[in-house]
Amino acid sequence: MGFNGIFNLIDWLVLGFGFYAMYSAFVLNREGKIIRTFLVFKDTDLSSCKDLQGYANCMSPKLWTLGTVMVVYSGISLLNTYVVEVRNLFWLMMAVFFLVLFWYGLEVKKAMKKYF
Repeated sequence: MGFNGIFNLIDWLVLGFGFYAMYSAFVLNREGKIIRTFLVFKDTDLSSCKDLQGYANCMSPKLWTLGTVMVVYSGISLLNTYVVEVRNLFWLMMAVFFLVLFWYGLEVKKAMKKYF
């Protein structure tokens, strides 16, 4: 246990991005505003969205899921590093994190084809 350099920095970044993903989902659901970071590809023209409300309804729960998994994963990883060793739980959450990240990427791609 203890600070392991770059990997702990990555855990803190994942934690921050997890909260930012949940904030993005909240803004998308509440205001219908798309925050580019998680929801569309870099070169996408946001004004070309065919159905913004449909896109928000489709992607908001998925973004909440991604953000929640990111926060839980980084929390367990930081717990493993600084408090108590939970190696098996850490590896399980890492696998879940990467699976959800892959799934979310596929969902964004599908939603982009459907709504843009």
